[in-house]
Amino acid sequence: MSFMEYDSPVMAGIGKVTDILWLSILWFLCCLPVVTIGASTTALYYTSVKAIRKNRGYVTRTFFHAFRMNFFPALGIWVLYLLGILLFYMNFIFAAAIRDESFRFFTTTVYGCLAFAVLSIGCYAFPVLSRCSMKCFEILRFSAGLMVKHFPYTLLMVLTVALCTVVMWYIPLSAFCLPVVGTLLFSVFMEKVLIRYTPETEKSGWYAEQ
Repeated sequence: MSFMEYDSPVMAGIGKVTDILWLSILWFLCCLPVVTIGASTTALYYTSVKAIRKNRGYVTRTFFHAFRMNFFPALGIWVLYLLGILLFYMNFIFAAAIRDESFRFFTTTVYGCLAFAVLSIGCYAFPVLSRCSMKCFEILRFSAGLMVKHFPYTLLMVLTVALCTVVMWYIPLSAFCLPVVGTLLFSVFMEKVLIRYTPETEKSGWYAEQ
Protein backbone atom coordinates (compact mmCIF):
# COMPACT_ATOMS: atom_id res chain seq x y z
CA MET A 1 0.00 0.00 0.00
CA SER A 2 1.36 3.42 -0.97
CA PHE A 3 1.58 5.92 1.87
CA MET A 4 -0.15 8.44 -0.41
CA GLU A 5 -3.29 6.33 -0.78
CA TYR A 6 -6.40 7.82 0.80
CA ASP A 7 -6.84 5.12 3.44
CA SER A 8 -3.15 4.73 4.33
CA PRO A 9 -2.05 5.36 7.94
CA VAL A 10 -0.02 8.40 6.84
CA MET A 11 -2.95 10.06 5.08
CA ALA A 12 -5.25 9.17 7.97
CA GLY A 13 -2.80 10.84 10.37
CA ILE A 14 -2.59 13.96 8.19
CA GLY A 15 -6.38 14.08 8.04
CA LYS A 16 -6.63 13.79 11.81
CA VAL A 17 -4.14 16.62 12.36
CA THR A 18 -6.01 18.78 9.85
CA ASP A 19 -9.29 18.10 11.66
CA ILE A 20 -7.73 19.07 14.99
CA LEU A 21 -6.38 22.34 13.58
CA TRP A 22 -9.65 23.20 11.84
CA LEU A 23 -11.82 22.40 14.87
CA SER A 24 -9.59 24.54 17.10
CA ILE A 25 -9.98 27.44 14.65
CA LEU A 26 -13.76 26.96 14.52
CA TRP A 27 -13.97 27.01 18.30
CA PHE A 28 -11.85 30.16 18.55
CA LEU A 29 -13.80 32.04 15.85
CA CYS A 30 -17.16 31.11 17.37
CA CYS A 31 -15.94 32.29 20.81
CA LEU A 32 -15.13 35.80 19.57
CA PRO A 33 -18.62 37.25 20.22
CA VAL A 34 -18.07 36.21 23.89
CA VAL A 35 -21.77 35.39 24.46
CA THR A 36 -21.30 32.33 22.24
CA ILE A 37 -18.45 30.84 24.29
CA GLY A 38 -20.82 28.38 25.99
CA ALA A 39 -22.33 27.10 22.75
CA SER A 40 -18.91 26.96 21.09
CA THR A 41 -17.40 25.01 23.97
CA THR A 42 -20.32 22.58 24.01
CA ALA A 43 -19.87 22.02 20.27
CA LEU A 44 -16.10 21.65 20.76
CA TYR A 45 -16.54 18.81 23.23
CA TYR A 46 -19.24 17.08 21.17
CA THR A 47 -17.26 17.28 17.94
CA SER A 48 -13.94 16.29 19.52
CA VAL A 49 -15.45 13.10 20.89
CA LYS A 50 -17.76 12.19 18.01
CA ALA A 51 -15.92 13.29 14.88
CA ILE A 52 -12.28 13.05 15.97
CA ARG A 53 -12.09 10.48 18.76
CA LYS A 54 -14.87 8.17 17.47
CA ASN A 55 -14.51 8.99 13.74
CA ARG A 56 -18.25 9.51 13.34
CA GLY A 57 -19.16 12.38 11.06
CA TYR A 58 -17.45 15.45 9.60
CA VAL A 59 -15.96 18.16 11.79
CA THR A 60 -17.67 21.25 10.34
CA ARG A 61 -21.12 19.69 10.02
CA THR A 62 -20.96 18.11 13.49
CA PHE A 63 -19.70 21.30 15.13
CA PHE A 64 -22.41 23.59 13.75
CA HIS A 65 -25.12 21.00 14.37
CA ALA A 66 -24.15 20.89 18.06
CA PHE A 67 -23.72 24.68 18.13
CA ARG A 68 -27.26 25.29 16.85
CA MET A 69 -28.91 22.57 18.93
CA ASN A 70 -27.42 23.74 22.22
CA PHE A 71 -27.16 27.48 21.65
CA PHE A 72 -29.84 28.75 24.04
CA PRO A 73 -29.23 26.35 26.95
CA ALA A 74 -25.47 26.97 26.59
CA LEU A 75 -26.09 30.72 26.55
CA GLY A 76 -28.00 30.51 29.84
CA ILE A 77 -25.30 28.41 31.49
CA TRP A 78 -22.53 30.68 30.18
CA VAL A 79 -24.23 33.87 31.43
CA LEU A 80 -24.61 32.38 34.91
CA TYR A 81 -21.07 31.07 34.79
CA LEU A 82 -19.70 34.45 33.67
CA LEU A 83 -21.55 36.19 36.49
CA GLY A 84 -19.98 33.71 38.91
CA ILE A 85 -16.50 34.44 37.54
CA LEU A 86 -17.02 38.21 37.90
CA LEU A 87 -18.35 37.77 41.42
CA PHE A 88 -15.34 35.76 42.52
CA TYR A 89 -12.98 38.21 40.84
CA MET A 90 -14.45 41.02 42.90
CA ASN A 91 -14.33 38.87 46.03
CA PHE A 92 -10.63 38.18 45.52
CA ILE A 93 -9.98 41.91 45.12
CA PHE A 94 -11.85 42.50 48.37
CA ALA A 95 -9.88 39.73 50.11
CA ALA A 96 -6.55 41.13 48.91
CA ALA A 97 -7.40 44.50 50.47
CA ILE A 98 -7.93 43.04 53.96
CA ARG A 99 -5.16 44.20 56.28
CA ASP A 100 -5.38 41.44 58.87
CA GLU A 101 -3.17 38.65 57.49
CA SER A 102 -4.91 35.72 59.19
CA PHE A 103 -8.38 36.91 58.15
CA ARG A 104 -7.10 37.64 54.62
CA PHE A 105 -5.69 34.11 54.38
CA PHE A 106 -8.95 32.60 55.66
CA THR A 107 -11.09 34.67 53.27
CA THR A 108 -8.85 33.94 50.28
CA THR A 109 -8.92 30.21 51.06
CA VAL A 110 -12.72 30.15 51.26
CA TYR A 111 -13.08 32.10 48.02
CA GLY A 112 -10.49 29.83 46.39
CA CYS A 113 -12.45 26.70 47.32
CA LEU A 114 -15.68 28.23 46.04
CA ALA A 115 -13.98 29.33 42.80
CA PHE A 116 -12.67 25.77 42.36
CA ALA A 117 -16.24 24.48 42.76
CA VAL A 118 -17.53 26.92 40.13
CA LEU A 119 -14.78 25.92 37.70
CA SER A 120 -15.48 22.24 38.34
CA ILE A 121 -19.18 22.64 37.68
CA GLY A 122 -18.34 24.37 34.41
CA CYS A 123 -16.07 21.48 33.45
CA TYR A 124 -19.07 19.14 33.71
CA ALA A 125 -21.88 21.41 32.53
CA PHE A 126 -20.98 21.85 28.85
CA PRO A 127 -20.12 18.17 28.18
CA VAL A 128 -23.35 17.16 29.95
CA LEU A 129 -25.29 19.61 27.79
CA SER A 130 -23.68 18.18 24.65
CA ARG A 131 -25.08 14.75 25.52
CA CYS A 132 -28.30 15.35 27.49
CA SER A 133 -31.56 17.22 26.96
CA MET A 134 -31.95 19.04 30.26
CA LYS A 135 -32.88 22.52 31.41
CA CYS A 136 -30.19 24.99 32.44
CA PHE A 137 -30.59 24.68 36.21
CA GLU A 138 -30.99 20.91 35.99
CA ILE A 139 -27.65 20.69 34.19
CA LEU A 140 -25.94 22.86 36.81
CA ARG A 141 -27.43 20.83 39.67
CA PHE A 142 -26.49 17.54 38.00
CA SER A 143 -22.98 18.86 37.31
CA ALA A 144 -22.57 19.87 40.96
CA GLY A 145 -23.48 16.33 41.98
CA LEU A 146 -21.00 14.83 39.51
CA MET A 147 -18.28 17.17 40.79
CA VAL A 148 -18.62 15.76 44.30
CA LYS A 149 -19.37 12.13 43.44
CA HIS A 150 -16.46 11.80 41.00
CA PHE A 151 -13.99 14.11 42.73
CA PRO A 152 -10.78 12.31 41.56
CA TYR A 153 -11.89 12.75 37.94
CA THR A 154 -12.90 16.34 38.77
CA LEU A 155 -9.36 17.11 39.90
CA LEU A 156 -7.86 15.60 36.76
CA MET A 157 -10.21 17.53 34.48
CA VAL A 158 -9.70 20.84 36.26
CA LEU A 159 -5.93 20.35 36.06
CA THR A 160 -6.25 19.59 32.33
CA VAL A 161 -8.25 22.78 31.70
CA ALA A 162 -5.91 24.87 33.84
CA LEU A 163 -2.79 23.51 32.16
CA CYS A 164 -4.17 24.10 28.66
CA THR A 165 -5.20 27.64 29.60
CA VAL A 166 -1.76 28.47 30.96
CA VAL A 167 0.02 27.01 27.93
CA MET A 168 -2.21 28.95 25.50
CA TRP A 169 -1.63 32.13 27.50
CA TYR A 170 2.15 31.87 27.30
CA ILE A 171 2.33 30.17 23.88
CA PRO A 172 -0.46 31.73 21.77
CA LEU A 173 0.34 29.59 18.72
CA SER A 174 -0.71 26.52 20.71
CA ALA A 175 -4.30 27.79 20.38
CA PHE A 176 -4.27 26.29 16.88
CA CYS A 177 -4.33 22.77 18.31
CA LEU A 178 -4.49 22.75 22.11
CA PRO A 179 -8.26 23.37 22.45
CA VAL A 180 -8.95 20.06 20.72
CA VAL A 181 -5.95 18.15 22.07
CA GLY A 182 -6.86 19.27 25.59
CA THR A 183 -10.52 18.37 25.03
CA LEU A 184 -9.57 14.89 23.82
CA LEU A 185 -7.50 14.34 26.97
CA PHE A 186 -10.31 15.83 29.06
CA SER A 187 -12.83 13.48 27.40
CA VAL A 188 -10.87 10.41 28.53
CA PHE A 189 -12.01 11.20 32.07
CA MET A 190 -15.36 12.78 31.24
CA GLU A 191 -16.60 9.89 29.13
CA LYS A 192 -15.90 7.46 31.98
CA VAL A 193 -18.31 9.53 34.07
CA LEU A 194 -21.00 10.16 31.45
CA ILE A 195 -21.28 6.51 30.41
CA ARG A 196 -22.29 5.61 33.97
CA TYR A 197 -25.39 7.79 33.65
CA THR A 198 -26.34 6.70 30.16
CA PRO A 199 -29.54 4.60 30.10
CA GLU A 200 -29.02 0.99 29.03
CA THR A 201 -31.33 1.55 26.06
CA GLU A 202 -28.93 4.23 24.74
CA LYS A 203 -25.63 2.44 25.29
CA SER A 204 -25.64 1.28 21.69
CA GLY A 205 -24.95 4.86 20.56
CA TRP A 206 -21.68 6.09 19.04
CA TYR A 207 -20.49 7.45 22.40
CA ALA A 208 -20.45 3.93 23.86
CA GLU A 209 -18.10 2.61 21.20
CA GLN A 210 -14.62 1.64 22.37
